[in-house]
Amino acid sequence: MLILGAPVQAGSLTDVQSKIAATGVVSGVVDVFNVATGTPTLAMLTAYDAVLVYNESATVPFASALQLGNVLADYVDLGGGVVEAGLSHATSGFKGMQGRFVSANYDVFNTSNNQNSCGGLGQVVRSDSPLMRDITSFNGGASALCYRLTAKAGTEIVADWSNGQALAGYRMDHKGVVVGLNMFPTSSDVSPGGWVPSSDGALLMANSLAFAAGELPEPGSLALLGIAALAAGLAGRRRTRAIKAAATV
Repeated sequence: MLILGAPVQAGSLTDVQSKIAATGVVSGVVDVFNVATGTPTLAMLTAYDAVLVYNESATVPFASALQLGNVLADYVDLGGGVVEAGLSHATSGFKGMQGRFVSANYDVFNTSNNQNSCGGLGQVVRSDSPLMRDITSFNGGASALCYRLTAKAGTEIVADWSNGQALAGYRMDHKGVVVGLNMFPTSSDVSPGGWVPSSDGALLMANSLAFAAGELPEPGSLALLGIAALAAGLAGRRRTRAIKAAATV
């Protein structure tokens, strides 16, 4: 897995990386790349089964929101899984994602600049979703910032914040799975006001990456078997493509 973050606080990328890795949910390594200072190439991304992308402040934007959005769309076209979070959901004027990822509707939510203090975990719309595996609580922290987001066509909303705003959703209408998390990934260990580490924020991110990568938990219902089979097929094709791409570099 690869964390693509544009951090504000020193230690933000390490905080997200270590907390996701500590869940034990995702297999293999969890690497980081600072997208405030550069943009990964498609060849780089194909070495990973899924990526988490986020930025935290308009004062530290993506190095190129346009190039990043284009390369992530190309990555999804090859079967790569993407989890988008943080300020990536904002409009371009507020330094959110740009490029084909937004203009060609790869993203999960319609962009917004309106933020709320959203509290914690509210209604779980799909308790059988792999995204919610073992999730019992989520505390957004002193700030608990989220956006007033609406789902794009093709999106399945999985859970809401306690104020009714969407917290998590996904879409599977492209070759790769895209998950949207309406949260900022850095915890209060590093970012004042961030999500509380004693709650399940890290698990939510790890589950999302594992789902996007095709590494699903045991399905809890027959309905999930179809999702599992589809995601597993995506993952197999994705890894085959990655190997071929690496061989031609």
